[in-house]
Amino acid sequence: MTEPRSEQLTLVWDTEITRHADNTVTLRASKPLHRMSTRQAAKLLGCSEWTIQKLFQRGVLTGWKPGGLVKRKDGRASNSAIVLDAAALLEYKQSVSRAGVF
Repeated sequence: MTEPRSEQLTLVWDTEITRHADNTVTLRASKPLHRMSTRQAAKLLGCSEWTIQKLFQRGVLTGWKPGGLVKRKDGRASNSAIVLDAAALLEYKQSVSRAGVF
């Protein structure tokens, strides 16, 4: 018989917190998040949305821009939304927390 082994797993869930009149709190986790917006990522990492966008542009964070590529008339990059991979964000958070960055 093999020994059970312990693993550490960090999950990100879409949650709803309800505060009641009697000072009790109800926490309801509705679904795990596999993708995150720049706003959600900024909240998770404790930094600005601009920082998240720059980390994505430099290839530090993995994700994609949904929809077709839009070429702007002024030649600048598309301003469409960025969808980030939640697992990659958690890995990045762990790596920078070990390094003491955030």
